[in-house]
Amino acid sequence: MPSTLDELSRLLAPTYLADVGSLTLDDIRRMRTECQEAEASLSYLRRLIQGRLDIVHAYLERPAGSDAPDLSSVVDNLAGILAGPGRPSGPGRNPVLYSPDTDDMEALTTELDAILGADEIGHLADLTEDELRDLANRLQELEIRVSGERRGLHERIDTLQAELVERHKSGRASVDGLLS
Repeated sequence: MPSTLDELSRLLAPTYLADVGSLTLDDIRRMRTECQEAEASLSYLRRLIQGRLDIVHAYLERPAGSDAPDLSSVVDNLAGILAGPGRPSGPGRNPVLYSPDTDDMEALTTELDAILGADEIGHLADLTEDELRDLANRLQELEIRVSGERRGLHERIDTLQAELVERHKSGRASVDGLLS
């Protein structure tokens, strides 16, 4: 079985949608499902990145001259920290899958853990402001890359969905096929 990263590379390859017009309905549906599953995994990873970034910002955005918050105060305020300011409002995409296959997540979280592992979060108060800024920048860069990969998957999902709709509109696929 290919790794999650290999699978993601395959799905995001420029040739993935080549000849989509000649594929069977079952093939198009299978491709759409695999893109949706990969998107759910990346969405989960993005939320993990954003959560860690919000925690780092809680240390960075303290009043000038004040000591870093201690771990217990961060834990006490975690819900507010993770709610984070500046999250866009609105419905976004309706998630087809609410949680990814966690067996596949290790390959995706390796890079995140290399930047800021879950065990290291409790030691953020020991870092200098420059170290915290560097950490925030690396997390932001990872979040930007993962968001770009998600956009690529959304484009593929939209293309596959549009092909299915077009086939039903044009009569190249029967309405009975919608029920299978």
